[in-house]
Amino acid sequence: MSLLSVSGVSARHGLLTAVREVTCEVEEGETVALVGANGAGKSTLLRTLAGAHPASAGRIAFGGHDVTHRPAHRRTALGMVLVPEGRRLFPGLTVAENLAVAARRARPGPWDTARVYTAFPALEPLRSRDAVSLSGGEQQMTAIARGLLSNPRLLMIDEVSLGLSPAAVDTVYRAMDEISDRPTLLLVEQDLARALAVADRVICLLEGQIVLSAPSREVTREQVTSAYFGLRRAPA
Repeated sequence: MSLLSVSGVSARHGLLTAVREVTCEVEEGETVALVGANGAGKSTLLRTLAGAHPASAGRIAFGGHDVTHRPAHRRTALGMVLVPEGRRLFPGLTVAENLAVAARRARPGPWDTARVYTAFPALEPLRSRDAVSLSGGEQQMTAIARGLLSNPRLLMIDEVSLGLSPAAVDTVYRAMDEISDRPTLLLVEQDLARALAVADRVICLLEGQIVLSAPSREVTREQVTSAYFGLRRAPA
């Protein structure tokens, strides 16, 4: 049984259908990269999976549970955690206080404050710094650390590298690579080269629909780029 099973899911913004009949599965332990141009529906799909946006059709199952109509906090309690685009930290709280908010309502599991500081050692000297004063890379590491503190089975990270310098992106991915026993990952990533390098499988959206879904090792950057821009419809 797949950890996450998505069957015919659609989502709307008013009259606009942003996600169209998406069907896919994510296996336990996988890293899946979700790619596509701006407006392809990537963020809406992640928000719909996390319960932050309603599905207008279809079914979402997680760990054998139908969560299609469960509110976001109930999905988090099952282990579905979203790190949203823009990080959404509390800007006036320190790094330590932002992490404490997540730790207060965490699921039982291996992640605690001490472990996230070990996983992200760059955050240790920043504990007393307000989130608003952090660099983009430091904010992203804080947001991912906060997500891990919820002890997720599935960690969804929206726009991992958006707005970050190449050095900051390297730091964030290096930290994630060094995490042992990390959860299943579903990443929205604009950098195609990075997505293909880190993911076991890549899913490409175009106009809200899946136009490519394949193991990363079986597709080239050119094939993904063609699907990305709609130059040809790759079999999903």
